[in-house]
This record gives sequence, structure tokens and C-alpha cells, in this order.
Amino acid sequence: MAKAVVLVLRALLVMGSLTTVSQLSAAPLDGDSRPRLSLEQAEEMALRQHPALQQAAANTEVAAARANGATANYLPQVTATGQYQRATDNTVPRRPGNPPDFSGTTFNRYTLGATASQLIYDFGQTSGRIGAANANEDAAKSNEQALRFQILTTIRRAYFLARAQEQLAAVATYALANQEKHLQQIDRLVEQGMRPEIDRLNAQTAVANARVQVIATNNAYDLACTAFTQALGLPAIPGYAPGNDDIAALPEETKDTVSLVDLALSRRPEMAAFAQQRRAQEALLSAARGGYGPSLSAQANVSAGGAEWDHLIPNFWLGGLLSWPLFQGGATNAQVREAKANLALIQTQEDIFRLAIRIDVETAFLNLKAAAATLEAAGMAAQSARKQLQLAEARYAAGMGSIIELADAQSTATQAAAGEVNARSSLASARASLKGALGSP
Repeated sequence: MAKAVVLVLRALLVMGSLTTVSQLSAAPLDGDSRPRLSLEQAEEMALRQHPALQQAAANTEVAAARANGATANYLPQVTATGQYQRATDNTVPRRPGNPPDFSGTTFNRYTLGATASQLIYDFGQTSGRIGAANANEDAAKSNEQALRFQILTTIRRAYFLARAQEQLAAVATYALANQEKHLQQIDRLVEQGMRPEIDRLNAQTAVANARVQVIATNNAYDLACTAFTQALGLPAIPGYAPGNDDIAALPEETKDTVSLVDLALSRRPEMAAFAQQRRAQEALLSAARGGYGPSLSAQANVSAGGAEWDHLIPNFWLGGLLSWPLFQGGATNAQVREAKANLALIQTQEDIFRLAIRIDVETAFLNLKAAAATLEAAGMAAQSARKQLQLAEARYAAGMGSIIELADAQSTATQAAAGEVNARSSLASARASLKGALGSP
């Protein structure tokens, strides 16, 4: 009898083994018709058509146009004019007592002219504005690059979250199938009088709870796919589903946090953007201080006018203009003060961002280390839980175990499988976060 029980236990251990997480994620969920994207395809799609990147590209184009506009102030300025008038030609008396000679007769008046001017020097006002505009264009390009990294990080997190939710749904589906198998076995044992009716009721409750869990995990998977599709910059309908890609171990994982923070500070495009914004503000400060000095420009004018179109009288003049605003009600002082304050503000924002980078890097690095250790422990727990469930199934079938033992083993195995899925997802997300924090593509 003992030998027969041992044979039954061995057979059930082979037949009742719980599927591993990698096997659960090998096939898509039933009824999921969403097209699947690899991680590389998702990244390329987002970088190609995400509206936030299109907006950033437009901002860069605006900054480039402003830089061109600022440069135009150093080039010659030419204005052509033409005027026609139908007017009287009455003489205005210059001495009191002279009667005005008024006539309502009107005459034609034609005037053509062109004026040219060339800025020679304005104490750095124009050169400062040009330098600021060029630096702002560079800052816009750096901000656009930073946005690319942010979108890539968001895509990767959404990808691995959706993939984890799919695997959790697969775990719940498999657990339901296992509970239904238990119920069928218990039904037969109860009908044969080998098990009490309460065992069947417990099994029915377990099946119902497993169905609720399947509904919840499937809904979470649908929501995760919706978030993944929106992270691509696309409408959620019809939506996309993730593939089965992963992020390999990063070479930076072996470094210490101090080295990683220094690496991030040298790589992150936001730091370059701050340097360019600071350079732009310094140029604006120089331009504002130039308002204390005079500006010198060369000017020329040519004109022709008269009462008859074919008898216009030409004139021209050449000259220079020296303009020195001696007092503007404190406007120049205010502009210099504002430029200094903006420069200090940029420096403060950069210091705050440096702290944020340190927090981002350290958080991602610590999460990665914890996730790696958790995954190893979760894998061992899942393996032990599968074996525990196999033994509980075999013991129950052989009449040696209780329904409580079987239910506990099934719950433990399901939770352990879910824990392994979450640990694997956390590791992938932590690597994605670390890549983003370091400014790695």
C-alpha cells in the first residue's frame, strides 16, 4: 500500500507541475488581437511621431528663426517709399497781419525715395542680442534631445509594465485552470464518498475567486496596453501590445553612485541646455549694459519729387547718426537688473536640477540592485512554491492531505509566480530608469 501511494505521488508530481513564468509569457493571452511591437519598434515609432517631439522641433525652429532675425540687425537696412498726393499749394503767412492767400485749387504731388542705414557700433547691444539668440537656439536643441530621452524612458517603463500585466494575467488564468482541475478531482472524490462536501464548497469558492482575479488582471493588462499606446503618442484605439523583449544588464551597473552621478552630469542634455541658457542670459546682460552708451550708424537718402510725373526733381544726402539716450527714466537700469536676476535664476534652477539628477540616479541604481536581489529570491520562492503545490496535489489525491493544505499551496504558488513577474518587471523598469537618469540612449 505504501509503495502504491509513493507511485501515485510521483505520477502526480510530473503531471501537476506549475508552469514557469517564462512559459506563461511565451504566448499571448486568448482574444488579444492587438498588434505587438518589439521594444525597438516602439522606441522608433515614438521618436518618429510623438506630438511632444514635434512640438519641441517647432520650438527649435522658432529659436532658429529668432537667431536669424537678431543677425539681421547687423546688415544694411534699406527702405523704399513712394507717395502720391492731391493737395492745395497755399502759402502760410509768416508775419502777423498779412492776409492769407487761400485757394481751393489742388495739384498733383509725387514723391519717390529710398533710405539706407548701416549700424556701425552700439556698445554691444546688437552683438549681445545675437549671442543670446544663438545660445537660445542651442538650448532649444538640447531641450529637444532631453525630451527624446524622457520619451524613451516613458516608453520603456510602459512597455515593461504592460508586459508584466500580461504575465500576471497569464498567471491568474493558469491558476484558474488549476483550481478548476482541483474542483473536478474533488467532485469525483466527493461522489465516491472519499472526501466531505465541504471540500467541494471550498474548491468552488476558490474557482470563483480565481475567476475574479482573472477579470481583474485582464482589465489591468488592457489599461497597461492603453497607457503603452498613449506613451507612443498615439490614440488608444485600436492600441498596441508589448512583445517579449528585455533590457540587458548595463555596463554602468558595476559602478558606484558617485561615478554614476558624475557620468549623468556630463551626459544629460539638460545640463548642456542650462549652460546655453546661462550663456544667452549673460549675452542679454551685456546687451542691456550697452544701453548706457551711444549708437552710431551711417545713413543715406535719395529722393525725387514734383508736381509732374515726368519732371521729378532729384535730391540725395549722406550722413551719420549718433544717438545717446542720456536719460530714459531708469529703463536701462531696470533692464540690467532684470538680466542679472534672470541669470541668478538660471543658476539656481541648474543647482536644483543637479540635486534632482543625483536623486534620480541614486533611486534608479538602488531600485536596480534591490530588484536584482528580489528577482533571485522570487525565483527561488516560485520554484519552491511550485514543488509545494505539486506535493499538496499529490498528497490530496492520495488521501493524505487536506483541502486547506491544497488551497494554501495553490495560493502560495500563485502569489510566488506573481512575485517573480513583478520582480522581473521591476528590474527591467529600474534599468530603463537608470538609462534615462544617465542620459543614455
